[in-house]
Amino acid sequence: MRPKSLNIPVALCLAMQEPGATISGNGTEAANTTAASNASAVTGFSIDVHPLADPIQAFITATTGTSGLAADILTAGFIIVIFMALSEVARYLVKKVAPVLVKHTSSTLDDELLASIRNPIAVLFLVTGVYLAVKSIDNLSPDLIETLDHTALAALVLVVAYFVSNLLTALLRWYSREVAPHTDSDLDDHLIPFAEKLASAVIYLLAFLIILSAFGIKITALVASMGIAGIAVALAAQESLSNIFGAVAVLMDRPYRVGDRLLIPGTGQGDVVDIGMRSTRVMTRTRQLLVIPNKDMANAEIVNLSLPDPRLRLKLQVGVAYNADLDKACKVLVEIAEANEQVLKEPRPSSYVASLGDFAVQIVLLAWIDDYRKDLDVTDQLYRQILVRFKEENIEISYPVMTVLPRPA
Repeated sequence: MRPKSLNIPVALCLAMQEPGATISGNGTEAANTTAASNASAVTGFSIDVHPLADPIQAFITATTGTSGLAADILTAGFIIVIFMALSEVARYLVKKVAPVLVKHTSSTLDDELLASIRNPIAVLFLVTGVYLAVKSIDNLSPDLIETLDHTALAALVLVVAYFVSNLLTALLRWYSREVAPHTDSDLDDHLIPFAEKLASAVIYLLAFLIILSAFGIKITALVASMGIAGIAVALAAQESLSNIFGAVAVLMDRPYRVGDRLLIPGTGQGDVVDIGMRSTRVMTRTRQLLVIPNKDMANAEIVNLSLPDPRLRLKLQVGVAYNADLDKACKVLVEIAEANEQVLKEPRPSSYVASLGDFAVQIVLLAWIDDYRKDLDVTDQLYRQILVRFKEENIEISYPVMTVLPRPA
């Protein structure tokens, strides 16, 4: 009978033997031992099935009188039946018993984790039973035993990856739903979906590499090739990577958030509707959706009208004639602003002479409003009132005049 398992030191010693070395003992037993050793050596994984299989096989032999391959097959089937029962027990405990124990806790995390492992843990017990059943069989050809052993181990690795992936996904989704909305930063809200996909990809990639090792495939060259391929992909996708790093910079530095009004050079004003990993989407006042790469947003000089608060200072400019009473014009502008209900009382409106133009004296009115979204409406109201009051006060609004003189004869 071949050993039911090999620990890592024995496997490594066997793997380090010279090519011409021989292994003492029965030929089938030695070959089976070598196959098991190779699987353990490359995966670092070993389960001792001897304490479980030997009593079962002894019971079967004593009660049925069978031995050899028939006893091995009956033992393997008995092990599978045991783990099928354990699988159903585990499913029942996770589905019925555990929720009763955790329903009174203040956090919903335990409920989420239990729901995520309900199916994986049942499958894990079942596949573990199949794996142990395969390892309990002695009286088969070495090649067949090795193939069955590797196949069962591959299935077990995949189920473990499925279990861990579900557990981690449930944890991240719970954090995204229960914790992230209450944090000061938007970084976790945007990065958790990406982290969820990345974590699953990494888990299954590691499982794939372990399976390749179990089948004796050298993964060193494969990992090196993946590194070279990664460099090539990074060079080819450097524009996309720049945008991803730009998104991380934007989310960490938080110069703007979804819903903020931005003043973007060359574009004008717009509201942020989405911050993705590749681009930021901005809705302009004309209802045009701009998709701007994050690397450009990270490097641009952007004015955020929403921060630190939604107040906005309006700046209106009016040109009056050179013979106009400037003090009176400035006073009228301030009175117009103070009479408007949308204009804040503090800071108070103010007016001053800004420049002496070619055709007019430029006077500026400064007035604060409580919300930047009202700027167009309030600006329209103020300009209309300026036209009415200047006409009433006989303040001339200057405009360019062209005088045509005839050429002397």
